[in-house]
Amino acid sequence: MTTSTPTTPMNRLYILVLGAFALGLDAYVMAGLLPKVAADLHTSESAAGQMVTLFTLCYALAAPVFATALAGRPAKTILTAALLLFTAANALTALAGSLAVLLVARALAGVGAGVYSPMAAATA
Repeated sequence: MTTSTPTTPMNRLYILVLGAFALGLDAYVMAGLLPKVAADLHTSESAAGQMVTLFTLCYALAAPVFATALAGRPAKTILTAALLLFTAANALTALAGSLAVLLVARALAGVGAGVYSPMAAATA
C-alpha cells in the first residue's frame, strides 16, 4: 500500500512560485552569458544581446494578449503548456547553432513566460 501526501493549497503555491522564479531568473542568466554566446556563434555581443531584447519584448506582448485570450480556460492546462513551451524553447536556445535559431528560441521562451506569469498570478 502506498501513501501519498495530499496536495495542499500551499504546496500548489510553491509550484507556482518556483515556475515564476525560473522565468524571472532566465533573462538575467542569459544577459550574463552574452560574451560566451557571441563568441560561440561568431557574432558581436550587441547582436547576441538581441536575444534578451526579443525575450523581453515577446514576454511583454504575450502577457496581456494571452491572459485575455485564455481567460476561462483551465489554469492547470495553460500553466503546463506554458512551462513546456518555455522549457522546449530553452532547450532550443542551448542547441542553437546560429543567431537566427537563437533569436527564434528566445522569442518562443518569452511567449511561454508571458503566458505563464499572468496565469500563475491569477491562480495564486
